[in-house]
Amino acid sequence: MISFSVYAFEEMRLPMELLAAMLIFLYPFADKKPHFIPKAIIGYIVPTLLSLLYFVIFGINKETPRLQILIAFWYLLFALIAPIYGRLCFYISVSDAFLFGGLAFALQNIVYNVFHIYISSRLFPYIRSTLIVYIICTAIFTCIIYYIVYKLYRSILNASNGIIFEDNFKSILTYSIIFILIYSILIFYQVILKQGYSAFDQFAWSTGSFISLLILLVQYNAISAMIYSEKTQIMENMIRNSEHYYELSKEHIAIINRKCHDLKHQLKVLRTVSEDEKDAYISEAEKSIIFYQDLIYTDNEALNTILAEKGLFCREKGIDFNCSVDNVDLSFIRVSDLYALLGNAIDNAIEYTTKQTDEKLRSISLRISINNDFVGIQISNPLSYEDNNKLSNIDGRDIITTKSDKLNHGFGLKSIEYLSQKYNGNMEYFAYDGVFTLQIIFLLPDITIT
Repeated sequence: MISFSVYAFEEMRLPMELLAAMLIFLYPFADKKPHFIPKAIIGYIVPTLLSLLYFVIFGINKETPRLQILIAFWYLLFALIAPIYGRLCFYISVSDAFLFGGLAFALQNIVYNVFHIYISSRLFPYIRSTLIVYIICTAIFTCIIYYIVYKLYRSILNASNGIIFEDNFKSILTYSIIFILIYSILIFYQVILKQGYSAFDQFAWSTGSFISLLILLVQYNAISAMIYSEKTQIMENMIRNSEHYYELSKEHIAIINRKCHDLKHQLKVLRTVSEDEKDAYISEAEKSIIFYQDLIYTDNEALNTILAEKGLFCREKGIDFNCSVDNVDLSFIRVSDLYALLGNAIDNAIEYTTKQTDEKLRSISLRISINNDFVGIQISNPLSYEDNNKLSNIDGRDIITTKSDKLNHGFGLKSIEYLSQKYNGNMEYFAYDGVFTLQIIFLLPDITIT
């Protein structure tokens, strides 16, 4: 005879296995929120204990068809704990919470059908006769299945940069409906259709396992295809940026040629003007020369080229370009990648500031510093009051923009993020106190640490 403790464990296993499955997917996918460990533990224990209310509400008898419908909705409430748990512990969108909630339920359903329905109930029923043996066998089987799925999904989840679907009404509605459909397919046929007919058992557990496995494989391929498509778009965007930088370089060369042309005419004029006018011309020429000398900031030729080019352009547009660069070795970054990374980041700031008529908003600050084994790149520009209000709630993960071409600008930021991660770095951005800041942090390779 099965003891009550075994029945209690079988009710507790749903939230236990479901939330563990959620962690399997989200741990390699998203950043953890502050106080992750206490949130994860409390969020795990509370639903597990609440599951025991099942016996208070329904008792042990599950044979009444009407009662089975109520039980199905009871389990739906516990299934909804998965996306809530994901949002509690990780920085994920609501759409992704429902997506992974569905995947977690499919994974948990495989364990339920294969182990609890077939192995422990049909193949080796004596396992359930002793609680400790039942718990150990359940834990071993669950760990094996979860580890296999974790190994399968880990690489694509790491490559997804913590977001698959951004939140909007359409995506939230779509994936919440998909979540409920997955639940309906995997649970309702077990609770509603299975009314004591043993002939249905074989069909129930095998079909449920197959559908769950199919869901996991289909979503794996779908996520992989999305990541590949996004990386392709990032590469295409980087190529477009290279063409954009080429046009900017031509404009910068034209500025230099114009300055040289003006200087040539000034030298001709010097032969005919008075001493006072001559001093004024010389002072103006000295200012230009001093400016070009001041453009050289570091021993890194590629970095100097980028800063000189952007500084020259900012001067021509009336933008105050302030740089502070430590003696940092950036040789671990390829020249083309460094040019794309900094060029894209600075150009984003330039494009915003050139549209501002308030002189206080026409400034850009660049800070490149080293702290122990980390290199930090920080680019800041003031924000208008309206834009500061729009961007004040960003969390450093969502792609934001004030441009009309939101798609390309979004991929511009993703290009920066892609290049940052290529060199074991991290990119984030935030708006605070009227200033927008883009920050990139790299861990220095061993060969460059002094």
